[in-house]
Amino acid sequence: MKLSIITINYNNAAGLKKTLDSVAMQIGTDFEHIIVDGASTDGSVEIIRQYADSQAIRQQGNKATRQVVWISEPDIGIYNAMNKGVRLAQGEYTIMLNSGDYLVDEHVIEKVIPLLDGTDIIQGNVISIINDVEVVNRGYGKSNISFLDAMGGKFLHQASFCRQELFEKYGMFDESYKINGDTVFYAKCLAFGNASFRYVDVNVAYYDIEGVSADPNNKWVKIRREEDMRYEQMFSQRMRQLRNEQKKISLYNKLHAHRWSWYLTMAIAHICNWLYGRK
Repeated sequence: MKLSIITINYNNAAGLKKTLDSVAMQIGTDFEHIIVDGASTDGSVEIIRQYADSQAIRQQGNKATRQVVWISEPDIGIYNAMNKGVRLAQGEYTIMLNSGDYLVDEHVIEKVIPLLDGTDIIQGNVISIINDVEVVNRGYGKSNISFLDAMGGKFLHQASFCRQELFEKYGMFDESYKINGDTVFYAKCLAFGNASFRYVDVNVAYYDIEGVSADPNNKWVKIRREEDMRYEQMFSQRMRQLRNEQKKISLYNKLHAHRWSWYLTMAIAHICNWLYGRK
């Protein structure tokens, strides 16, 4: 199994149906769909059951590898549900396509499967619809990301294909977070760890702007601010150090690019050392 698509849901039947329909229409076949429902009471479970049954019928007599695994039980939060999905997944790679998010067209998996080349994290693009206008978010938009980039939090879990073994190496999603657990996980992989990263210019999913973390005016805004501060504190000392180093490196490069200014700087440094008795 090359890919596991993981969808978590709680009482979002309308959004869940959009997600499931987008996966069902995929031409690519070498994947499984893991659905983790938090004991919804709004009809979501029936939608999941019908979806799973329809996919099972579709695969009868077909050698293609595509299967649906689902559970519905209480959980203790978003990242607890996502961790359940990770533990159930059998694919080499996972992607978190949560309830309300949906793949852009029927060719996404067909395009992506050949790109899963062993790189630890492969990230594509996410599209949001804002005021009826499609806005493409390319995250980093490049493969060669620095430590500062990795700490910047431009992680798009709806378009990030992550090798399953990273969860064994760096741990699962931190369930003490309510919103930023995925950001912390990817930072551990890319900022503190040595996980490899590649950007691909492929539109993967539409992002549900009605989701928990999307609305700056909802009840989660205070939690988000607190978790943003907590996240920054994880890296604050190293961030300041790197920024200072980056300024020094930038100044050095600018001086070295102009030979006369470099020689002048070195001459001044030697004079200062002589005047103040430094050796």
